[in-house]
Parts: sequence; structure tokens; C-alpha cells
Amino acid sequence: MSSEPIEWFDIPSVLGRRAASILGLSKVPIVELDESHRPLILAHLLALDETDRRLRFSYALGDAAIAKYTASIDFERDSVFGIFGRDDVLLGVVHLAELNQSADSPAPKGAELGLSLDANMRGHGLGTLLFQRALRRARNDGIEMLFVYTLTDNEAMLRIAHKLNMRVSTADGQCEAHLRVEPASKGSKVREFVDEQLADIDHLFKGSLSQFKKWAEEF
Repeated sequence: MSSEPIEWFDIPSVLGRRAASILGLSKVPIVELDESHRPLILAHLLALDETDRRLRFSYALGDAAIAKYTASIDFERDSVFGIFGRDDVLLGVVHLAELNQSADSPAPKGAELGLSLDANMRGHGLGTLLFQRALRRARNDGIEMLFVYTLTDNEAMLRIAHKLNMRVSTADGQCEAHLRVEPASKGSKVREFVDEQLADIDHLFKGSLSQFKKWAEEF
């Protein structure tokens, strides 16, 4: 992955920005990832430095452990969302992982959120946007409780948790943030449907533009 800073205007296409502006949605299209994106997710996570790996996983995973984690993502059960930059490079990824609970468990249906961002893209609110997108999916999928587990020095993650009004508790250098999720509504389902359509259109547009540039360079 290139280490060059990526300008803000490189993220969403003009089409995505205009459509989102008209509908009052996020101007940064967030794409739902699937099995075909697994190599891109791996490349994104391997590009994290030691500090960022520690903040993402609570300890600095090595390359082999990151590859194992990426291979274990269950796209049938979980939801994974990403923000793309140039040339299909993932700038940010959020993993909504449903917790394993027995069918007769009295505990609320829960899921855990994990977030990673390219170092050059921090400070623009992208982490919050990814969390909000995952929250909409959790709501529409019947998740009742969301959890975030992180370190006490992960200030960026804790700021996001507070923005989303999550309850945060701290013990022995670890933080747990949780949020009771509101039930789905017609409005939340329509909002997610529009999110998906805009993201697909924007990603297709940027993919076609990238292919056009490659063709142009060959002449």
C-alpha cells in the first residue's frame, strides 16, 4: 500500500458526493465487503504499523496472526464495511462480529465492533462514519447490544464511543464500551437500503474510472 497522503477529495467520486448531498446522507460511500475483498482487507491490516496493530487488536499482532484473523472472518454471519481510496485500496474497515450465544441464552443478542483506519486518513471523522454504518446494520439485523473492547490509551476509539453515547467502563488498562441498540424501524431499513445503493454506484464508478485511466496509459 502506498504511504503517500491521500487527499480528502480522492475518497468519494463526484457522483457519490452529489447523490449523497441530495439525499442528506454521508458524502463518503461505505461499501459492504464480502469474500472477494478478503485479500484487500488483509493488505489493509498488514499495512498497519506496530502501534496501530496494538490499538486495533489490543496487542501488536504479527503478520501470521493477522492473516489468521482475516481468514477467520465469517462473511455469512458477520458484516464488514470499508471505505475505498484509489485503485481499490481500503482506507478503513469496520468488522461487526456477532457474538456466539446459545439460542436459549437470556442475554441480549450481541455483537462486537473492531475498527482500523489508514494512518493518513485520521481526523476526518471516517471512523465515526464506519461505526454509524455498522450500527445501522446491527439495528436492522436485530442486534440488541454492541460492544467495543479497546485499550485505555486508544483515545480515537474512545472519542468515537462517546460520540455514539456508548457507556464506557475501565479496568486494568482495558476499556469496554457498550450500547443498547434500538429496534429496527421502516426508516432504518430504508436508510440502509439507500446507503447500499449509493455505495455500490460510487464504487462501480470509481472502478470504471480506474480502468479507463489504465487503458489511457497504454496508448
